[in-house]
Amino acid sequence: MSVQALTRREKQQRTRKSLLKAAAKLFCQRGLEGASIDEVAQAAGYTKGAFYANFKSKEELFLVMLDERYAEELERLDRTLAGEQDPQEEAHSAAVDFIHFVGNDEWPKLYFQFVAHAARNEEFRQELATRHRAMRARLSEILERWKSGTGHKPALPIEQISAMMSFMADGFLVDRIVEPDLSEEMYATMVGVFLRGLEAITADQEAASRS
Repeated sequence: MSVQALTRREKQQRTRKSLLKAAAKLFCQRGLEGASIDEVAQAAGYTKGAFYANFKSKEELFLVMLDERYAEELERLDRTLAGEQDPQEEAHSAAVDFIHFVGNDEWPKLYFQFVAHAARNEEFRQELATRHRAMRARLSEILERWKSGTGHKPALPIEQISAMMSFMADGFLVDRIVEPDLSEEMYATMVGVFLRGLEAITADQEAASRS
């Protein structure tokens, strides 16, 4: 499709996509504070006015990145945790797929740049926290459906399980930035151990209730 044939909406979407891509690269290299709006716009091939026509600030641009990335991750987990195979096998596949998906590009470096920014900017921290809670709530829905399909009763509230899994993923990704050779399989094994631990707690609780 030629540029002339693009609709106004399509042009705006193309501009937004270019700005997001340019910003991701610059933020990874120099951090949020180190990359100016002028530089983001120039790297994308647009003017500063084009930036402000799409985003109010660099923080808003990142939150759009985060929303899009979370949506992609949740969609993949929803497909992988279909409840059609052995629970441990599905959990292992989902863990490997998740780490491979989020860990094989610049996303971890970008994400933790903004976590650091949130530690210094209260308004941005609140926005980030809101999205974290929404992400975990959606993950809880996926896990609830998955566990119901497998016939297993969770040993802990689903909300706590989803939070713990999110914390494990964040910790692994931080260490993988420092040690890039860490195997994706290690994260999958960690998730498997965690789930087996939950099953053991459930078995103990059921045994105690029968005694």
